[in-house]
Amino acid sequence: MKIIHRADMVEKFTNLIMRDFYETSIKSRKGFHRSDLISCPLKCYWRITGEKSQHFTSRDVGTLVLGTLAHIALHRNFKAQEKEFKVGGIYITVDAIYDEDGVEYPVETKTTRRKIFQKEKIPQEWIEQLCLAIAVMDVPKGYLMIVNIINFAITVWEISLTKAEREMFLQTAIWQALALIDAIKKKNPKLLTPKYKECKWCPYRPTRRNPNGCPFYKPLKD
Repeated sequence: MKIIHRADMVEKFTNLIMRDFYETSIKSRKGFHRSDLISCPLKCYWRITGEKSQHFTSRDVGTLVLGTLAHIALHRNFKAQEKEFKVGGIYITVDAIYDEDGVEYPVETKTTRRKIFQKEKIPQEWIEQLCLAIAVMDVPKGYLMIVNIINFAITVWEISLTKAEREMFLQTAIWQALALIDAIKKKNPKLLTPKYKECKWCPYRPTRRNPNGCPFYKPLKD
């Protein structure tokens, strides 16, 4: 019997797993994703145009697996899972739907290794994703469920929006979609504004194995 550590196979298996996930899950969805309208627009541009390829690490696989399993386990008893809405030509998929006294509210679920027990520690992108779901469903509130994958603790945050705030989030999303459509049509990524705070973990970032990554890469210092 021979047992050999194959470090070289890690990258091959990683790309195989992540490629399958993105091709069967993300690319199969219609229109823009909710994350396209919240995250750095260049991620959407590179994904749709195919001008840049993604590069994943073994850590990305672990995050994907844990996040996927958490969504399956945590959402099974809610009224609906992965429910799709369409507003202004934009398709928005909501993680889960919670029925409270006959009214449906969106639930956004996130997994993390960080301890988040204060609202100031919640990533702004998570808040914005839930706010967009609240706006699309046109309800006054929604729930953000955060699962810590280290100590398995769950926290739930309620976020409320006024009618004016819901309309603002919808309009912002529509303008982001229009900007993406324009940049893609003109094949000009310079028309989009990068979100440099996301560079550090972006799958399109330049790396030793992927030197031809996003040319706008400029990670902010912690």
